[in-house]
Amino acid sequence: MTGLATQPVVYSFTDHRVHRQDPPLIIAEGDGIRVRDVNGTEYIDALSGLWHANLGFSEPDLIAAATAAYAELPAFACALGRTSVETVLLAEELLQAAGGEFRSVYFGASGSEAVESVLKFLWLAGNTGGTPARKLIVTRDSGFHGTTLGAATLAGIPRQHDGFDLPLPFAVRVPRVHFYRDHLDGESEDEYVTRIVRTTRERIVAAGPENVAAMVAEPVMAAGGVLVPPDGYWPAMARLLVELDIPLVSDEVVCGFGRLGHLFGYQRFGLEPAAVTVAKGITAGYAPLGAVLLGADLTAAIAAAADTHGVLGHGSTFGGHPVAAAVARANLRIIRERKLYMRVAELESLLETSLEELLNLPVVGEVRCVGGLAAVELMADGAARRPFDPERGIGRRVAAEARAAGLIVRDLGDVIALCPPLITSATDVVEIVSKLRAAIEAAVTEEAR
Repeated sequence: MTGLATQPVVYSFTDHRVHRQDPPLIIAEGDGIRVRDVNGTEYIDALSGLWHANLGFSEPDLIAAATAAYAELPAFACALGRTSVETVLLAEELLQAAGGEFRSVYFGASGSEAVESVLKFLWLAGNTGGTPARKLIVTRDSGFHGTTLGAATLAGIPRQHDGFDLPLPFAVRVPRVHFYRDHLDGESEDEYVTRIVRTTRERIVAAGPENVAAMVAEPVMAAGGVLVPPDGYWPAMARLLVELDIPLVSDEVVCGFGRLGHLFGYQRFGLEPAAVTVAKGITAGYAPLGAVLLGADLTAAIAAAADTHGVLGHGSTFGGHPVAAAVARANLRIIRERKLYMRVAELESLLETSLEELLNLPVVGEVRCVGGLAAVELMADGAARRPFDPERGIGRRVAAEARAAGLIVRDLGDVIALCPPLITSATDVVEIVSKLRAAIEAAVTEEAR
């Protein structure tokens, strides 16, 4: 493997000041929820790659589906009025699996493409439907929606804007939902939700609801810190959006395909979105694919736009790739036939029970768990909600200690995010939490020296 450690790769979501000193982790092979690097060191990947390897790293049915598809039709585009059999079948199966709530599917090659596409479709619908002023998009602090220009504009994470001349001027920023960090002293969850929704309403009204095309939101915020909404949040937000006549786009790039215990995350919260963006879990990470499920209104608007504009001037060479589509179809079969939702319910219970044991560490302020997503919030004083100085990099130290112990997690500031493959067993959960506890204790001990 000579030379791999110095290959000229630009790594995304990486602090290159640190990377100049530390060699990259180069993975050579995977088996189940474990991966091995080029030196033979084994790790439990408790992040599923980058929130996407839902079935681990050696699922034979997905590998077989890709192999067969490559042998039959290794490349074709979903464009120019042409597509592949696998792509058409996948679209039909997605619409059926969603219970008839959507009418059409647009395919891209990533989550960023999916979000960027739905933005353009919203604007196209306004321009051809008599509401051209509807250009603004409501989006939340700490949200993550991709890295292309439009998708990154929606982000509520400053590092996605710094140095890139972003955000562009079409985002209406409203509060995130993070009860533990953001609630006022003595404020109940219901009171907190009322305050956050009231502030959201005020900001939308200030911008003019008649100027808003949609709200784009993750059911559970992933890269923003695995922020799980209080029970009353989404019902209240849904009522607000109906009142203001603003459609919801559910960004399910992380939350979809079983991650929250349902095919789509919006189903867990009883939402009725006008569109859903998906990627990552649609193929369990085994092939790049993104998609937008479009409801009746957006489907009709795109069709009507042809009368004004003719050719739809938007597309993706690799969107709906036949091999990726075949893998996605196999993934849907696995989810259905292996009753993956039941397994996710068990995983959620295991993670929640095991992670709650970390609350006896004084530097753990909160643990959060929903489906196969979880987070551990680190605090200088958890009981007092007093955070560490960000410059101390406690979360980064914990992630480094975990990696040294053979566990891959992600530090989101001083939040440790977990997104283990949905096939993770009870024994695996015990090992993950044990390694994480040791990593937290080691990082705090090092800090105290």
